[in-house]
Amino acid sequence: MMYLKRQATGKLLLLLILYLFLITGCASNKSAAPAEEELLYYPVRHLVFIGIDGWGGAYTSKAKMPAAKQMMAEGASSMKMKCIMPSNSWENWLAFFNGTPPEQINSDQFPSIFTIVNENYPASKPVFFFEWSDLDEICSSETAEKIRILSDIESAQKVASYIIENKPVFTAVVFNEPDETGHRDRWGSKAYYDKLTELDGLIAIIKQAVIDAGIYENTVFVLSSDHGGTFWGHGFNITKQRQIPLIIYGKGIKQGVNIPKPGLIYNIAPTMAAILDLEVPPEWTGQTLWSVFK
Repeated sequence: MMYLKRQATGKLLLLLILYLFLITGCASNKSAAPAEEELLYYPVRHLVFIGIDGWGGAYTSKAKMPAAKQMMAEGASSMKMKCIMPSNSWENWLAFFNGTPPEQINSDQFPSIFTIVNENYPASKPVFFFEWSDLDEICSSETAEKIRILSDIESAQKVASYIIENKPVFTAVVFNEPDETGHRDRWGSKAYYDKLTELDGLIAIIKQAVIDAGIYENTVFVLSSDHGGTFWGHGFNITKQRQIPLIIYGKGIKQGVNIPKPGLIYNIAPTMAAILDLEVPPEWTGQTLWSVFK
């Protein structure tokens, strides 16, 4: 009788161990896919974001933008990313840098991409070059060095000099054109396309600075916008007002591919965090665009 009890106990223990093994194995398999996907990408040390206010994705194909289009050809891109509603600047830059729609940003302490870069790279403070004065409220002076610029060559050269001298981990640049030109002369006008060509020249200056700084091989560029436009404005749920470009180019990024599924603007910050191998804050609702990575 004692033998039978021991035998039954032994079988129960064996079944319990087998059950625990199966449960653990299943749990491991659930997390293996993202982990394996992440391991295919080797994070870089530098990220340069260039924002072009009012650059509609629908206008890119006709624009003369050789620097941006080279990045498109050799990187991952979509001209059909979507901004949130209303399709205006403040709401969308807020969503862009915070990885979350504005209505879910519930405090002044809500983490932005500047916050998490600053926390993880305290020796290399993020830098934010911006033209529109309202963008001063996007981040605090404690989380980023903030420098005012214009949409001109002199400002692009200022950005270039800063990159060469400081080699920051995260550089963000937001030009206020061609939004002003669109409001004045109409989205899709000759003046609008001419302004896009001018801005492309500024992109080329910044790219050359990264090369001159000796960090090009360890840098990813991200180009995007806050909204598009039609006629002389934006703010409505109209395709040309909501579609924005996204170009991601550099080390570890797939070459010459379209980002397969149109995403929302607040998916870009988590993707930039992944590029720098930073943990996405739990408060963010945006999803990383893993399809852009090799």
